[in-house]
Amino acid sequence: MTRQLGLDTDIDLDEVVRSVPAILQNLHKSYEELQARAERVEHELRLANEERDEMIERLHAADKLAALGTMAAGIAHEIRNPLNAVKGFASLLQRRGDLDDEATRWCRLIVDGSNEADIIIENMLSFGSPQRMQLETIDGQELLEAGVRLALADEGVPAGAAVEARSDAPPFAADRIKLRQTVRNLVANALDAQGAGARVEVTLSLDGDAIVLNCSDAGPGVPPADRHRIFDPFYTDHADGTGLGLALVDAIARLHGGTVRVSSQPSGLGGAEFLFRFPYQPANPPAGEPKTQRPS
Repeated sequence: MTRQLGLDTDIDLDEVVRSVPAILQNLHKSYEELQARAERVEHELRLANEERDEMIERLHAADKLAALGTMAAGIAHEIRNPLNAVKGFASLLQRRGDLDDEATRWCRLIVDGSNEADIIIENMLSFGSPQRMQLETIDGQELLEAGVRLALADEGVPAGAAVEARSDAPPFAADRIKLRQTVRNLVANALDAQGAGARVEVTLSLDGDAIVLNCSDAGPGVPPADRHRIFDPFYTDHADGTGLGLALVDAIARLHGGTVRVSSQPSGLGGAEFLFRFPYQPANPPAGEPKTQRPS
């Protein structure tokens, strides 16, 4: 079927009709490609926004820690001098033989309170300490057991508490003291969240190119609204807590070039699960030969 147009051009309408499906198919394909490209761009923008938000959070956290370190360094000396005097005099009185039981108990409470205040000051000073690491060869199992011993030695550990520690990570280089403090704080936090019969599992493993410290408990878990706040200095939901333990863990993770987070899913024990992750560095130098290194 051919129709004559005014411009003396012959158009085969049948041919046009036959070409329509191919044209539509090409248009549909182009639409799908554009849609896929738009989805990729949207995904990339979402990742970029998430990265930006994370960087902003990191900057805010760094500002908080810097301010805390400056404050701690400024007041530690002024507080510790009278605090040590109070503790010293209370210890001397405690050793006198002419005090009754009540006075002796008061002296012991003064000494205990002074020790607790000194620990708080020490934690605060940790935020203001030079950002350097003393790298040593770390045996994972020894590290976990040392940190667990410190946590179980704290006052207020729930009766019948059970902590399982196991590591299958190869020897690695890291700051022994800071990681031991991390294990202690994570285990102590897990114990504080539970009552009698508390259960905690702490593990250390190599995951690809990262060392992962996992601390799980059988407590009530962390409410979603608190997951981004629990690492802030002085934030705590415990009446007798200082809010410095997890903040210090976060600072140590950053110092090692890593991160710490609480899982959005319950742990294998049914409670909270904390994941402390940092880049794996082979064991070097040999044990007993610490080396100072700035974080990357």
